[in-house]
Amino acid sequence: MLTKPKEAIRNTDYLNNTQTNEYSHKEISEQVERNLNKERSSNLEILRIISMLMIVMHHYALYSGFVWENGVTVNRIIVNFFQMFGKLGAITFIIISGYFYDKTKFKLKKFIMLLIQVWTFSIIGLGIGIIINSDKINLVNIIKSIFPTSFSLYWFATCYILMYIFIPFLRKIIENISKRDFKILLTIMVGIWFIYGNIPGIETYSNNLILFITIYLIGGYIKKYNVNFLNNKKRIASVIIIITIMNLIMIIMELLSTKITLLSGKISFFNGQSSPFILILAILLLVIFKNIDIKNTETINKIASTTFGIYLVHENLFLRDIIWKQIVRGSEFTNSPLLIINAILGVIGVFIISMIIYVIIEKLIINNLVKILSKIYYKVKETNLYIQAENKLVNYYNN
Repeated sequence: MLTKPKEAIRNTDYLNNTQTNEYSHKEISEQVERNLNKERSSNLEILRIISMLMIVMHHYALYSGFVWENGVTVNRIIVNFFQMFGKLGAITFIIISGYFYDKTKFKLKKFIMLLIQVWTFSIIGLGIGIIINSDKINLVNIIKSIFPTSFSLYWFATCYILMYIFIPFLRKIIENISKRDFKILLTIMVGIWFIYGNIPGIETYSNNLILFITIYLIGGYIKKYNVNFLNNKKRIASVIIIITIMNLIMIIMELLSTKITLLSGKISFFNGQSSPFILILAILLLVIFKNIDIKNTETINKIASTTFGIYLVHENLFLRDIIWKQIVRGSEFTNSPLLIINAILGVIGVFIISMIIYVIIEKLIINNLVKILSKIYYKVKETNLYIQAENKLVNYYNN
């Protein structure tokens, strides 16, 4: 006679016990989280870390306050190189999420956790801004900080949270649509956003949420049909070649834009979020890393799990000037041969320190807020009305 393992019996008891207490729910949640972590592929978690590093690189170039004289210098090339990675990092982050569409389900707890994370760091940033008498303290920014997702204090976080609401529906599209129709859908979406929208004078009336949904679907398509092209050596060579060509073109355009007005502001075609080159690079990076065999590593996965928090820390409206202009001080190295060292150490330093700050804040504040909300949640959950509503919502979203 077959018997259930003790662990299985214990977990079944948790689930079947109608009088399950708060601590038991927590144990179940932690067990589920551990099981999910076992399934996480460290190769793509490394890419997630790299995508956030690219975003930090972009912010180094964007917020350091560099002022360039006419002409090309080595330092200007370095800063331009750093700046081009911002949108690539964001697009790559989303395409990874799309690739894991089959392992992602809408969870109210995660949705609330995302909102709490954004709100916590918005309020902390506002508090620091008030203490240091930041010149950015005004009524508009205070309202934005109190309602960060409603007023898009963090554009990336706001779009990511909004996209998360649509994940159950996006999953249904990915799983049920035919390959032919999927190709047609992606062709239309990519054509409108990345090609038609780049024609001068054309307005597509789209927004970042539509962009994120498009990228998510591309990631889902790559996963569903196991898309592969070329071999990894050729893919890596393609990434290097495209990045090199993009940088050369952007340098030439910056030089010519001082004489040819028509070229002014057109560099975004190469490094903007609707750039076809950025999309191609993100797809190449995903296909490269999904084919790399890397042993599942808990340390890598834990670091990757903090990337969203790293973004919230270093991209805060009131903190970014302190970070880049008062601490890293990249602009002081504008004409210095040490700029590359300042840039590398600054990016790595901001990444690591932001990660540490996030982990500390998560343990001291965010987790306690979640506990308070959990107590309220479990009390409400005992009501029959809630149970009926929850079952209908979960079944609708995930089936």
